Formats: sequence, C-alpha cells, structure tokens
Amino acid sequence: MPKRSSKKNPRDVNVLAAQIVEEATAELVKNPAAVALGRLGGLKGGRVRYERLTPEQRKGIAKKASWARWDRHSLYNEIKATQVVALLLELNGGEMDYAKCIKLLYNIEREALNRWMRPVIFDDLFSLPHGQVVSKTLDRAKLENQGVKSFWRDHLETNNENNIRLIKECGRGKLSRAEIELIKEFSQKYKDKTPGQMMDEHHNPELFPEWKNPQGSSKKTMHSDLLRLLGKTNKQIEEFEEDMNELAYLGKMTR
Repeated sequence: MPKRSSKKNPRDVNVLAAQIVEEATAELVKNPAAVALGRLGGLKGGRVRYERLTPEQRKGIAKKASWARWDRHSLYNEIKATQVVALLLELNGGEMDYAKCIKLLYNIEREALNRWMRPVIFDDLFSLPHGQVVSKTLDRAKLENQGVKSFWRDHLETNNENNIRLIKECGRGKLSRAEIELIKEFSQKYKDKTPGQMMDEHHNPELFPEWKNPQGSSKKTMHSDLLRLLGKTNKQIEEFEEDMNELAYLGKMTR
C-alpha cells in the first residue's frame, strides 16, 4: 500500500493563502522561459535574467505557464460527459451513431464556450480528418476500448454496429439546468442530420473555421484560438484562461 504524503494543507485560511502564493510563485519561476534561460547560462544566470524582465514580459510568461499548468492538470469530467451522452441517447430513442454522437458533443461544447465562456465537459478539442472531436470522450467511446473499466463503460457501450447505447442509468446530477436545456436544443437541431452531413459541416470553414486539415493525423484546437474565432476579445480570453487555471490549481490542491 503506497504511503500517504505527510504534507497536509493547513486549516488556517491565512496560512493556506500564504502556502498557495508560495507554491504559485515557485511554479512561476519554473516556467518554460526561465528554464530555457537557465539552460543557456546556468540556473543562477537564468534566474537573474528572469528577474530583469519587464512586468509585461513577466505577465506574458506567467500566462504561458498558467496555460501549461491547465494542460497538465486536466479538468475533463468523465461523469459529466457520460451524463451528457446518456441524455442525448434518451432523446434519440436509446442509441445513437458513434460518429454523430461525438460530433454532437463537440458542437455542444463549442456552443457552451460561445454562450458562457465555460465548457460543459472540459474535454480536449482536436481536428481529425473527419472533423472536430472531443478527444478524451472519443477515446472512451471507441469500440476497441470497451474492455477498460471506467464510469463511462459502466453505463454506456459501443456495439459492433458502431452505435452507442445506454446500459445503465447514470442520472443528471452533474448537469446544470442551462446545460440540460442546451443539450435538448442541440439534440433537436441535429435530429435529422446524418453523421456524414455533420462531418461535411465541420469541413465548412464558414461554419467551423477552427478545423484544420491534419493530413491524416490530428491537430489540437486550443480553446483560446477557438474563442478568438468565436469573436471573443483578448480580455475575455485572458479571463477565461485565468478561470481555467484557477480551477486546475484547485483541483490539484484537493487531489
């Protein structure tokens, strides 16, 4: 049995705040730019160079470091993703084509970002040859991955006809009322669309300008780039990244 860490979070709010600031500062010093400078002139020289940066340069470095921390500490919510798909299946007669489901999930995640500046399931977004996808959910839905134990696979399965179906109720406890209404809205909007028609829409630059031809591979779609294409301002995007980083940091602290 692995040993538990002896380091505990202090109960005193002021002490905890000081600890968070200390850890955040330590992470900031270890940002990629400072590390790169350290490699060029030694650790000490790199830190000196970092200290000589202007406030604007430090702010830019801190922003890149925060994005890196968010990327390392995924906010993906598998239980919520399972509940979203379960609701979609319920609205679709109990099952849905695997490819259509993944496209519909991406469209819902995209619209949530557009309306609320906040994703629903916090999935990674990628361009694949057949369009945009929510990557972590796609991995769970693949037929070849059905034997791996997870919350998703306790409640959903992909059969040999590449249809996803509900095998056990999983509730809606993680979904807000607004999210449920958005899911219902998009289920109705794409009710009569075929998987092929949805793929064609994703390849249309007027509808989904974020799709980039990956030439048979995959290309990650950064949330900040997508928000920019959706017409959000630099300030809105910065606030979004700060919110995501705070959520990732809090998640790290509570694990």
